[in-house]
Amino acid sequence: MRVLFLNSRLTTRGGAHRWMLSVLARLQGQAQTLCAVGSVDPTFPPHEAARIGPYERVKGLDRSGLSGRGGQGARDRLAALLDRWQPDVIQVNDVMDPELLRMVSPTGRGVMMVQDHRLFCPGRGKVDAAGAPCDVPMGDGCARCFDEQAYADKMDILTRCRQIGAGDMARLLVLSNYMKAELEAADIPIRPVTVIPPFVDIPARRRREDPGDYHLLAGRLSEHKGVTEALQAARTLDLPLVVAGSGPLEQEVMRAARNHPDRVRHAGWLEHAELMDLMSGARSLWMPGIWAEPFGIVGLEAQHLGVPVIASHTGGVTDWLDHEVTGLLVPPGDVRALGQAASRLEQDAALARRLGDAARAHASRDFAPEPIMARLIGVYRDIIQETDHE
Repeated sequence: MRVLFLNSRLTTRGGAHRWMLSVLARLQGQAQTLCAVGSVDPTFPPHEAARIGPYERVKGLDRSGLSGRGGQGARDRLAALLDRWQPDVIQVNDVMDPELLRMVSPTGRGVMMVQDHRLFCPGRGKVDAAGAPCDVPMGDGCARCFDEQAYADKMDILTRCRQIGAGDMARLLVLSNYMKAELEAADIPIRPVTVIPPFVDIPARRRREDPGDYHLLAGRLSEHKGVTEALQAARTLDLPLVVAGSGPLEQEVMRAARNHPDRVRHAGWLEHAELMDLMSGARSLWMPGIWAEPFGIVGLEAQHLGVPVIASHTGGVTDWLDHEVTGLLVPPGDVRALGQAASRLEQDAALARRLGDAARAHASRDFAPEPIMARLIGVYRDIIQETDHE
């Protein structure tokens, strides 16, 4: 079985990218793999390269489709790769140029893993122009999220062209039930959607005896991730909030750490192993996003470590977080509710331990790598069988 992965870039930044690397690593010895990427992060660790099998750069796979310039070269390079490598299965991860998608779908061997909102939201990722969660299906109402009608029209056309390219894939996979519902609500011409969640792929650690003495916010530091709300909530608590990550609001985080060093600490961007060490000592992990997380892999990692998660009640989070059982849910954008949830875990160590223990058991049972990989490989084998019979 020869499986070709197509990805915009090779990096460890972002849960979806790390999940792809874990899948590649676990396929070694079970399939011949090649990972084709548009670019390689200069900081990509050598030990990751050693475990994922061969990869190569194919210039243009990171195209968004917004610009028509240079597109023919990317198509030629992808066509040459397909002809040279002759894959049995082509897994498309975050390649979103419609022209490249339309090259894969006619082969009958394409599997597209829909990792974000770009197939059903032409705007800001299910966040409206006012910065509030958006529950409006794709349609005429999307224009209100744009400042210019011309740009709104351009993004609408691009999104619909992406839908056409994805619609003829042999299989369309998503990470969560939320993503499946959004694709179905968009009323686009696609094949049935299958949910295959990510799995936890971090080394086991000893269970902590006591809850940690800080809270943790980890990820991209941007408005839609709820960073501003987190900094506001941190001022009301006894334990500090440690913020790990980088992004547009990093300066705001650093300023809060200078002005309120007893409430906010800035850890910067950390390698994944360093982040897991930091996370394992946290009282809670915060995911206060305004946008709808497609899944929220970092939360699942926290659960695996026995750390309770406080998350906004949006997106795919409820696929793995059961309120008051494995974590706490709060309304998106609600600073007071976020602070109150964190305060509960500060004041009630027994509650923190109970939620953390239940979360760890849940993550180990329902998101173990072996059964999820078996489902994915089963999809590959079904495609091979179908194409062999054509």
